[in-house]
Amino acid sequence: MKSDNATIARLGKLQTSANELVVQGKREPDSLIEFLQMFVFGNTLPDIDWQKVYEALGMADYGEAVKNLAIKEDQNFWFVPVIKGATCNKVVEALRTAGCKAWTYIDDLSANVTTNNREPNRGGSYVVGFRRTIEADEENANKSANILKAENHKGITLLERLLLELGYFLTTGEHLDVKNVTLCTGSRCSAGRVPRVDFGSGSHGVYVSWYYPGSSGDYLRSRSAVF
Repeated sequence: MKSDNATIARLGKLQTSANELVVQGKREPDSLIEFLQMFVFGNTLPDIDWQKVYEALGMADYGEAVKNLAIKEDQNFWFVPVIKGATCNKVVEALRTAGCKAWTYIDDLSANVTTNNREPNRGGSYVVGFRRTIEADEENANKSANILKAENHKGITLLERLLLELGYFLTTGEHLDVKNVTLCTGSRCSAGRVPRVDFGSGSHGVYVSWYYPGSSGDYLRSRSAVF
């Protein structure tokens, strides 16, 4: 498609105006960039190579494990294959091996996160989808795990969130939840607390901790599960 000189000049003025809005403090740069990316390119976050993820977990039989699973392709969602044999401990170790710093509030996550809405090592392998976004779902901000449970919300488990982190890191070298925190409302620790995951800008690493089920905040957000 060819553009005449007048159209190109108009486009240049719009770009200059957008820059001025940011410099003058009238627009947030991150939100403006996100809007322009979505408008020009659509959702630009990449697909995740799940075979590469499971090879990093030492599970080379990925192809055989997923042959009966229907893994959708959708530019707006990541559909995560959660394969029997995957554990939180394995994912954290794979992150560290791949060069990502990772801190956990307790050494043995697999033993201490005792309740999960979905568990591949008990119910079998499955696929679950989440919105393809860096930050957890904004509509779930300021809602505690207790409130979301009352709303029949289907939230992400700790294992699913860690798999997303590993997949995104192996694909891009970058991280999820760099400004906010994913509240893993699909899981509970042995004391009934709710796991949380984010990337700490100060520590430059993935951080796994917990909140009480009544805790809420604008930065604390669940990711809604799609089946």
